Amino acid sequence: MSALSLDTRHDGARTVLALAGDLDLATVTALREAAIAELDADHCRELVLDLAGLDFLDSTGLGCWIDLRNEAADRGKSLRLERMPAIAGRTVTLAGLAELFGVATIGHPAGETSAT
Repeated sequence: MSALSLDTRHDGARTVLALAGDLDLATVTALREAAIAELDADHCRELVLDLAGLDFLDSTGLGCWIDLRNEAADRGKSLRLERMPAIAGRTVTLAGLAELFGVATIGHPAGETSAT
């Protein structure tokens, strides 16, 4: 069974939601609910997902991040991903979402993309 823990920290207008464990079909609802609650709070202008503790990411997790990015934008707020582990970075890159989330392309320094 998948497990995901969430830890919320507030720093002024910046809210950090730290994820630890697996983000998949079984756990994505918990992230979505916690993130939407923070985005609905008046004090939150930027929601940061701290991914340092993320062990696994599947397509439902990616879909959740896209939805949360759109929810943040609809509220005039921003969503940022920080401290992404390599395994999640590969998933984001392979899904073609590296640019959307500001993730360096695998094998290339941040800001560079591969020529195709």
